[in-house]
Amino acid sequence: MSSCQVCNSPPASYHFGAITCRACAAFFRRYVNTKKSLIYCNCFMRKVDTYSCRFCRMEKCIAVGMQISQVQGPRDPNNQLKRKMMENPLSCEGLSIEHGIKLKNLELISRACNNYRNLELSRNTIFNRSENRINVELDLRDFASEIMLDVKLQYKFCELAFREFHNLTPQDKKVIFYNCCIRWNIFELSIYSTKYNNTTQFYSPSGAVTKPVREFYKSDPRVKLSGEEITEVFGPIWRFHFEKVIGPLVELKLDEVENMALFGLLLWDPGYANLSVELAERCHALRKMILRELKVYYEEHDTNPGRYFETLDSLNLIEKSEERCRREIELCGVYNIEIDQERRNMILWEKY
Repeated sequence: MSSCQVCNSPPASYHFGAITCRACAAFFRRYVNTKKSLIYCNCFMRKVDTYSCRFCRMEKCIAVGMQISQVQGPRDPNNQLKRKMMENPLSCEGLSIEHGIKLKNLELISRACNNYRNLELSRNTIFNRSENRINVELDLRDFASEIMLDVKLQYKFCELAFREFHNLTPQDKKVIFYNCCIRWNIFELSIYSTKYNNTTQFYSPSGAVTKPVREFYKSDPRVKLSGEEITEVFGPIWRFHFEKVIGPLVELKLDEVENMALFGLLLWDPGYANLSVELAERCHALRKMILRELKVYYEEHDTNPGRYFETLDSLNLIEKSEERCRREIELCGVYNIEIDQERRNMILWEKY
C-alpha cells in the first residue's frame, strides 16, 4: 500500500501530479482555489500535530511534485457570495438563480424540515424506538444493518424534501445520493448526540448505541485481533469523530432550520467529478437558493452575521470525518473484518 508523499499516511494514490492521501489532495485543492493573504511558517507556535503548518505543508506539496496547473476551478462558486457577505452581511442583492428555479421565502428549507419530521416518525415505527433502546449496544454487523435499512428511508426523504431530486433521472439520483449519503450519516450522528445529550457515543437510527471500540468489530468470528489491538487500530478514528467532529457540531447548537440547510448543501454539492455539466449547474443553483434562504432566516431572527460562517464551516468538519470513514473501511479490509458490500461501496464511492 502506497503512503502519502506529503504526510506519510496510508493509503495514497495519484493526485495533481504526486502520490498523496485524499486529505492532502483536498488541502492542496482548497489552498489553490482560495484567495489568501501572505502567510508565514508558524510551526514553532503549534502543538504536536499530524500536519505541519499551512505554509510548510504547501511547500511540501510543491516539493513532491503536485502541480497547481492540474487543479480545476473552485468546487463551489459561493466563495464569491461569502466575500460579498463579509463586506456587507446584510446585503446580498443581485444573486442570479439558474435553470429558472424561483425563490420563495424559506421554501426549500421549510419543506425539508417538514419531511424530516415525517422521517423521524417513520423511524419511530420501523425501528420501534423507545427510551430503553439507549441501553442496547450494537456491534458492527447490527449497526450496519440498521444504517442500510435507514438508507432507504433517507432516499425517500430526499425525494419528498426536494422536488428537484424527485425529477432527476435514476442515474442522477444515485450519483447525488451516493455522493451525499455518508456525509449525511456523519452529520446525523451529531444530531443524535444533541438529542441524547451525549457526545461520547455513536447512536444508531433506532436510538441504540455502539459497543465500545474494543468489542465493536468482533461480530465477525474470523477477526483475530485482540481488544487491545482493535483499540490501537480503530481508537484514533473514533476519537477523531468524537473530539473533532461530533463535539464541535453539538457545541454549535444548530436548530432545525440550520440542520436542514446543511443537509441541502451536502446533497447539492456541485464539486464532485462524477457529475454531468447539467447536473453540476443544477446543484450550483439549488445551493445558491439554500444559502439565500439561510441568510434570510438569520436576518429575520437578528442573528449575529458570524453565525452564518460558523454554520457553513460545519461542512469542512464533515468532509474531514468522511476521510476517516474511508480509512476505517480500508482498515477493515486489511484485517479481514467483514463489511456489508453495499455499505462498503457507498463509503468508497468514487466521486473525486
